[in-house]
Amino acid sequence: MQKKEKIRKMFAGISRRYDFLNCLLSLGQDRKWRRFAVSKLPEGLVLDICSGTGDVAIEASGKNDVVASDFCYEMLELCSSKISKKGILNASCIRNDAENLSFRDGTFDGAVVAFGIRNVADIRKALSEMHRVVKKGGKVVVLEFSRPTNPFFRAGYYFYFRKILPVIGRIVSKKDGAYSYLPSSVMAFPQRDGFSKLMEGSGFSDIKYHDLTFGIVTVYTGSK
Repeated sequence: MQKKEKIRKMFAGISRRYDFLNCLLSLGQDRKWRRFAVSKLPEGLVLDICSGTGDVAIEASGKNDVVASDFCYEMLELCSSKISKKGILNASCIRNDAENLSFRDGTFDGAVVAFGIRNVADIRKALSEMHRVVKKGGKVVVLEFSRPTNPFFRAGYYFYFRKILPVIGRIVSKKDGAYSYLPSSVMAFPQRDGFSKLMEGSGFSDIKYHDLTFGIVTVYTGSK
């Protein structure tokens, strides 16, 4: 099975427990991370890629018109339902593949992807697509897991991340694999300078990154 279809099925299987587990496993820090990432977006029309259940899109809707996109239908159903229940009129959901976005060149003032870029089959292609659909002078924001730099904190965090988190995730989601995949995908993901070079190679400039919560996550920004 191709990685793309495997990932889609995996997220479809955990979609109903996804929000609860995000909050539980991050000890509530996920909300702060999303808020910081959204604060880096420009005002205007924003594309939220790999939107999942739409939490980033909902956060961004406070100052932006937002299009939430994801390739997992089950996640988008939840995204659409949450937006509707909250009475948000300036956000919408669309099924889209991050590597083959259906939007015209230069459509958006900004784009954001939170905890999704490491899951795409071709990271370079997804970044290039983000670059393509953003206007000249627009901005892209990426929120992704990182490896903590402090060796003492990293040791404790790795134990939780590799041993405890997958067990909790499996018990709550009642699905095998999804939360074992998380640590392995983070370990395989290029770290700060490496990912910054990928962004640069996709055409972005003025690339910066900000570590949050002792480097558990990193927010990257780049301009077109």
